[in-house]
Amino acid sequence: MKEFFKNLKEIREKKKITLEEISKRSRLSLQILQDIEAGNLNKLPKGYDRILFKRYLKEIGEDKEEVWKDFNLFFGSGPLKEHDNSSEKKIPETDAQVGKTIASTSPREDKEKTSFWKELPFRLNLDRIHRNFWISVTVIVVGIVTYLAYQQFLFVEKSQVPIKEITVSDFISRMQKEDSLSTPTMKQSRVGIFNRFAEVNVELRAKERTWIREIRDGVDTTDYIMPAGYTRKISARRTVQFMLGRADGVEIWLNGRNLGTLGSADEIVPYLVLDANGIVEKKIRKVVKKESIQVDSLE
Repeated sequence: MKEFFKNLKEIREKKKITLEEISKRSRLSLQILQDIEAGNLNKLPKGYDRILFKRYLKEIGEDKEEVWKDFNLFFGSGPLKEHDNSSEKKIPETDAQVGKTIASTSPREDKEKTSFWKELPFRLNLDRIHRNFWISVTVIVVGIVTYLAYQQFLFVEKSQVPIKEITVSDFISRMQKEDSLSTPTMKQSRVGIFNRFAEVNVELRAKERTWIREIRDGVDTTDYIMPAGYTRKISARRTVQFMLGRADGVEIWLNGRNLGTLGSADEIVPYLVLDANGIVEKKIRKVVKKESIQVDSLE
């Protein structure tokens, strides 16, 4: 018997007809078609097994007398003989029609035939339900991800703080004005970090009240206000870098040599680097007035 159904399956495959194609044309579920090819006719609705089998044969082009002869050897008289009442039955077009026909023709007292769970697979197109379920899940997930991304975008937009660019002149002026709040003022002349054996020894002698930022060896940074008449000694192994609020504010001595002041009262020193040999790099800028359109920068 298994060989009989196996041969039908091979015929279908040789004709390159898929069960999915048969399902679309006949409106029968894949499960019914798979049960037919497996020879599990006992799993088909009782009273309609031969009708469904005939529908399958028509779809693969094998509804022939010799096929029915072989079928009758295993299952008795075929479904289309004159003495078989099933020949008068119309082949259902859809799974739903199969279920309705079963419900209308089955005796009331036969609970197995009228069972809700037996009819349910025919009333519902499970393949379509399964496909629509996953489509719905995908749409919901994409919607949630899109919503969260939009909320993140709004949060970032609201949380961004505008950055205001200022000139070096404004920066130094601001630091000098805030000396009483954030920048300490020297109370007396003092020695900073001084070592006479260091390669770079600097002495600052204040001529005017000046805001100063010093960086020793590119690491140690100090900000302070230096009143006029005060001195400060600094030493470093490689370099000392300065930013001065007034170019004429301090007189600079390097390893015993007087480098003098660096400019006039209306100038600032945004960048000054000293090493043991002298001035490595120096930048001086004019103080930018508010009404001026000149752009002041470190470049």
